[in-house]
Amino acid sequence: MKKNYVISVALLAALTACSMMPRNNGWSNRRGYDPYAVKESVEESRSLESVPEHYSKIEFPEYKYVAPYPKDFRVQIAEGITGYIVSDSTLPLVDFSVYFEESHVPQVLKDEAAFEMVGSMIRRGAGGGITPHVLEDSLEFVSASISTSVGTYLSAFDINCLSSYFPSMLELARKVLTDPAFDQKQLDIMKANFVTAYERRFETPAKVLSALKSKVNYVENPRLWSANAAEYKEVTAADVKRLAKGVFSSKRIVFALAGDVKKDSAVAMLKEFFAGWKVEAAMAEKVAPQPLSFARKPGVYVVDKDITQANITMNQPFVKRPHPDYYPTAVASFILGGGSFSSRLMNRVRSDEGLAYSVYSTVGNDYRDTAMTTIALQTKVETVDFALKLVFEEVEKLAKDGPTPEELEQAKKSLVESLPSLFDSPASTASIFAKGELLGKSDNHYLDYVTEINAATAEQVKAMIDKYFDKKNMTISIVGPVAMFDSLKPFTVIPLDSLEFR
Repeated sequence: MKKNYVISVALLAALTACSMMPRNNGWSNRRGYDPYAVKESVEESRSLESVPEHYSKIEFPEYKYVAPYPKDFRVQIAEGITGYIVSDSTLPLVDFSVYFEESHVPQVLKDEAAFEMVGSMIRRGAGGGITPHVLEDSLEFVSASISTSVGTYLSAFDINCLSSYFPSMLELARKVLTDPAFDQKQLDIMKANFVTAYERRFETPAKVLSALKSKVNYVENPRLWSANAAEYKEVTAADVKRLAKGVFSSKRIVFALAGDVKKDSAVAMLKEFFAGWKVEAAMAEKVAPQPLSFARKPGVYVVDKDITQANITMNQPFVKRPHPDYYPTAVASFILGGGSFSSRLMNRVRSDEGLAYSVYSTVGNDYRDTAMTTIALQTKVETVDFALKLVFEEVEKLAKDGPTPEELEQAKKSLVESLPSLFDSPASTASIFAKGELLGKSDNHYLDYVTEINAATAEQVKAMIDKYFDKKNMTISIVGPVAMFDSLKPFTVIPLDSLEFR
């Protein structure tokens, strides 16, 4: 028996070895010819013939992309309740966002701390007879999430879950969000988090620069108020509840639903859902938000901080959209500093001089307030003066001479070809359309985008750079050691403890 076993193992090993040997039919070895090798060689040769000798000679098919059209996805559930449904069954997931057009701004400074907590407390405090512990367990058990937020112009909640649990998540959200409980233990945790965040608000140069940028550019406005640690500690559940009235009202609702849902059945489900959406009315004394206005005090402003890399941002008032200057300025900014390594600022300040890892320009895109143009960089404190000199040399050169034909073409091409990234998922598509409706964008907005970008001319680029990146109209905000900036004088030193609006 043992002998037979040994023979069987030896036979199996021999057969296995034979099966792993290279292809060989005997005849091909004798003649020195392998038809398989010849076939592969011919195919490889044909493949190599189709490869250009240089990457610059690679030819791509003509770029053709048409953005999704909002009307193809829009539905109306009831009067004042509309939305967008983008179906996709690739994964059994659903993303559901609901936006409520309700403005919220505290009218007195003492309400700021509680107001900042409203958006999160509505969700964290649970409600509708459901405790926070039960709510968290219920969501975790099915790998779902519900989140809430309250902003200046909009309130919103989001549901993300497996499609099979979507009906039950809708019901859970309705119970919690229409009858919030503002649980005291959750409020205590949130207050502690806000106090910690306040104490660490200026721990990085980037945070200091952001506060300095706001302080030197904007006029006092309740939308810019900041609470302090003592005010966060004093917040009560009654304060949050009072300020939460009406945040999820049904005056005007626009939703975005995407994922593994059928349009007809989703419409029926949402009609039932919103029919039962009843919330407490908003406070009668509510006042509409006031637009942000600019201080218009160009100059250099510095916060003293002992660091080796100066953080710098240069800003100027731009436009409130829609505005005809937006598109040509977007093209101009791409050429100046928005086009990464193809931009002039990156080539001059980083590639040629090695003064900064990142230097860029942007144009603000705002439909509620007047936006700003920006040039930003970090550089060694010893080279701040030189870096700023190079930046404004490039600005002046582009304003005077304009772009080359190649720069203009590349900017337009890059901006247009980045359009598909906005619609990279069903959820992104639905959300963009929902927010666009709230902002008043037309159905042809993304079709017009391509036309407007391609219509920008070299003369417009020159004019927009001269108009919106003008050093004489810019605030230059710098965070770094004041003692190193003598060459920048005159400048204004802003104390760290005076950066907040109160």
